[in-house]
Parts: sequence; structure tokens; C-alpha cells
Amino acid sequence: MRKDTDNDSQNSDRDEHADDTVSTLMNLAGPRSAIPSAIERRVHDNVRQHWQSKTRSSSMPRWAVPAALAATILVVFAFNMQNTGVQLQQIGTIANVYGDTQATSDSFAIGRALYAGETLETGAETGVSISLAENVSLRIDTNSSLQFDAADEITLFSGQVYADSGERIYRDRRLTINTEFGTATDIGTQFSVMVSDSSLTVAVREGRVDVMQGQATLVANAGDKLLVQDGSEVIVESVTPYDKSWQWATTLAPEYSSTSQSLLDFLKWAARETGRTLVFSSDDVRMAAMRSEWFGSIRGFTPDEALASILATTQFDYRVDEKSITINQ
Repeated sequence: MRKDTDNDSQNSDRDEHADDTVSTLMNLAGPRSAIPSAIERRVHDNVRQHWQSKTRSSSMPRWAVPAALAATILVVFAFNMQNTGVQLQQIGTIANVYGDTQATSDSFAIGRALYAGETLETGAETGVSISLAENVSLRIDTNSSLQFDAADEITLFSGQVYADSGERIYRDRRLTINTEFGTATDIGTQFSVMVSDSSLTVAVREGRVDVMQGQATLVANAGDKLLVQDGSEVIVESVTPYDKSWQWATTLAPEYSSTSQSLLDFLKWAARETGRTLVFSSDDVRMAAMRSEWFGSIRGFTPDEALASILATTQFDYRVDEKSITINQ
């Protein structure tokens, strides 16, 4: 029992000495640009936890603690030795939130900047939409946990995300999602990635996704849903673009924004967000929709709500069902 007490005392001394050393070394790094306090604290805590996992499993003497901490912190600051302060890479902003917004406080405030290295966790009642670089939309379902590694790369620990990297199919690779079961890389697409305790599910709404598992590369095209499990054969199923499994992501769609007030452009957006096919009864009707403009605000509306609101104010006859948006005149 005496030995355990002595160890606890030594660990406590190391913890206190570590806090002092971390603060000292961060001050020695020089002046830094303004960093959100929560992020700066996470850097401090991550460094502290890292050296604790090393020192507590060894007999590292007290005098060696500053050296161990210095080696760890240098990893954080070495990239910035040429600069006067630490410059965090902003990778995007929060674009939309649904669910229990009161419980999220400032963590999910619309417009808040997100930085490389940040982790984000959603609760049982909250979903979040992120605008990444080059107009990539990333939507995070409830009960999800992930880390932003870079502007075009994330690590998904649990839960589900949906990505929309634009309408141009088979463009350069835009987003990589790492999981413990494999890595999904999009090629101009809309797709979702879900991680459970034992599997990875990748569903492709549009375009194509390459899934790497070890040395193997799996290709998922529009309409494919892959179930990947360690030690098991990959299961391939079919999924339609209007399947109800996409509904949560549609709800989190960023607000429609375009300098064009053309009804045709709006209808194309609504059709793509909801997975429906846009159908015109004739070319003349399509041209009429292109020349028609819509007015009013759809701020805060989901794509389905916006669609119903805008179409109700036009001179066109229309029908909206599960699979299509049909416009007549």
C-alpha cells in the first residue's frame, strides 16, 4: 500500500510539474495569433495526455519530464518556426444546425470557424452542416464523432456523415474520410459514410466513391451501398437517390444561395438535394421556367419546404412525388 501511495505522489508531482512546463514552453513559442480558448486548451490537454501515457508506464525521472514535454510540444510548434505565431488552418464554417440548438450553445453557432485538428461530437438531438473549402458540403448526423485532419480529409470515429462535393461527376478527388475499417475517397459525388462498432457502410447517391481496405480498392458507383466488415465478404446492396435513408442529410442542406433568381436553377437545386428527377412536359415549359423568376425568402426552409413554397407561387402546374418533380404549363 505504501508503494501505491508513493507512486500516486510521484504522479501528482509530475502532473503539477507538467502543467508548469507546458505553459512555459507554450510561452517560449512566442506570440500567437488569436486562438479560441477551447482550442488552445485542447492543445494543452492533448500534449499533457500524450506525455502522461509515456511517463506513467516507465520510470522516467522527474528531471526528464521537461525534455519529454519539449519533444512533444515541438511537434506542435515546429512547423511555425519561421513565423511569429501559430497559424491554425481554418478548414470551414458551420452552415446549418438542426435539433436541440439550445443545448449546443456556442459550439455549433452558425458561422463559427472550424480548424484543422478540431474534433466535433453531436448528441442524440443535434445534426450539423459544415461548409468546407471549394463549396464542399459536409453534414454530420446525430450521435457522431469525427476529427478534421485537413480541409479535404476527416477521420470518422463513429456515427454518420454525408458529403456533397459538387455536380461535376468524376472530377479530381475532393474529400477523404478515414475510418478504422477503411478509407472512402469521393470523385465528384454525393455519398454517406457510416461507422458502427463492427462495420463501415458507404452509400453513393451520385457519382463514385473509392473505398480502400488494406491493399484492396472497392469501387462504389451511384446506387451502390457497400457494407464492409473485417474478415467478412463485402456486401453490396442498391439504394435509390430518393430513399428515405437520405432524409436526414436533406434536412441539413445548406440554404439555397445563388445570384440567379431563375426558377429553373432553383428547381435543379431542389431536385438534386431531394434526390428527385426534374421532368418538364416539353422543351417550351423548360424554357419558360428558365425565363421565370421567383421572389421571397426561404431562409430556414428545408429543400422540401422551399420547393412547396416556391412552386405554390408560380403559374406552372406541377406534381411532386417520391421520385420526381414534374412541371407543366
